[in-house]
Amino acid sequence: MLPRLEYIKQARIRLGLTQRRLAMLAGVSTSMINQIESGRCKPSYDTAKRIFEILNSLEDRSSPKIVEICSKEIISVSVDDTLQDAIELMRKHSFSQLPVFADSKPVGMISEEGIVKYMMVKNDGDVDNGNDGGMVRSAGTEPSKASTPASKKGRSKRSKSLHECRVGEIMEPAPPIVDASTPAKAIIPLIRFSKCVLVGEKGNIVGIVTVADMFKLLT
Repeated sequence: MLPRLEYIKQARIRLGLTQRRLAMLAGVSTSMINQIESGRCKPSYDTAKRIFEILNSLEDRSSPKIVEICSKEIISVSVDDTLQDAIELMRKHSFSQLPVFADSKPVGMISEEGIVKYMMVKNDGDVDNGNDGGMVRSAGTEPSKASTPASKKGRSKRSKSLHECRVGEIMEPAPPIVDASTPAKAIIPLIRFSKCVLVGEKGNIVGIVTVADMFKLLT
């Protein structure tokens, strides 16, 4: 499906093209471009497709490459780092997510959302397992050490603390990787569904892109 015809005028103006120049590139008359933009003419499918292809091609050339706007310094964690390590890095750099690397290769991602979910499940599990430090209290009595099999079972299922749990245990799938030569605007749909995107070049990861980096396209 082709974009709406209104896009032709918007893209032409954005690219700094005259109607005459666009007509020459598309192999149509200037009058036809004028009529299309004013809504007085509906071109054939093939003609409209050719005009859109030309506009998209010109926009790709004028758009900066993703490697030009990505952050070259990649702050990451390893699968063996603890969640506390990840939290401290996020706080230090004001990030909401970090890629996870193993042997210089991206293998996952850790995010604030993922850590919060783990903490919520951990707290629920500790309550369900009766994990209150191994103390039980009867009505009207002082707490005493529990020695029943049930309390031992609860302690054995105790969730790991942030200092004990490793990133690799709860990490999410690795961020997508795009080639360094990819036009920046081409990953806009991708960044909407992924917290970050890694930039690759010749088999190496050379940068990372977040929503904040995409704002550079607006300046």
